[in-house]
Amino acid sequence: MTHPVSCEGAKQHQCRCSACGGAQHGWPNGLALARDTSPIARQEARDRSDVAWAGTQPPRGQRRPSKGRQAAATDCATVDLIDWLSENPSTIDHIQEVGNLLTGPIIGELDKRFGGSKPRQARKSFTDHFWCDLLVALAESIEKFSKALARVPENVTAAIIDSRRAERRTPLLEALVALAVQTAWEPIKGLIHTSGVEEVQRACRILAVLICPAPEDHPAVQNGALLPLAHEGLLKISRERLEQVFPAEWVRRLRDDLGGA
Repeated sequence: MTHPVSCEGAKQHQCRCSACGGAQHGWPNGLALARDTSPIARQEARDRSDVAWAGTQPPRGQRRPSKGRQAAATDCATVDLIDWLSENPSTIDHIQEVGNLLTGPIIGELDKRFGGSKPRQARKSFTDHFWCDLLVALAESIEKFSKALARVPENVTAAIIDSRRAERRTPLLEALVALAVQTAWEPIKGLIHTSGVEEVQRACRILAVLICPAPEDHPAVQNGALLPLAHEGLLKISRERLEQVFPAEWVRRLRDDLGGA
């Protein structure tokens, strides 16, 4: 997929690349920075976000923060995630795998079904936060899937007890059944998680932040990616800046999730 290299390293908070449809917006450069053994380029990116933040003014009274201030805050968070990735190379590989799906089979299928004779025109519609919506929704669905997996031993235990009761078999202590189920479930669950459900979820969230043209304008990314990532990838200063520019409800949820920190 050929497209302007400037799209991969986009610094402006917008995307109009009809060549890639936004599927390569920002994240290839983010991964390149994370893979770089030298911290110089990452520090330059951090310096740019700090300068941009310092160049904006906090809102007065009830006024909303400026777009520039919101953008600088999310840039700061993005640099934190890239720094975190530089210390967690396995996640870089997982993000690359997910990103390759976007730029290969997924957009290829979209071109075939909806591109018609003007695929670039169709792709342009994807630049309006489609890919980050897709990634955040995937991450949230993975979370629901993980919670459902956690309930499997409970459900299996109940099913066994109900079945035995219905068939008038010898009653067994629920604790005994639960222990047998839990002991059997752990290695089975390990097989299900061979590819790493949580790792895929994390990869989707980080990729959503990297690929999103303007996280400050995209509540799904704010709530479904930046909020959960605040636990592991964001420095305190980035969280503080986001608190200054994001809605009060987002700040409350962040502080609740961090235990009031």
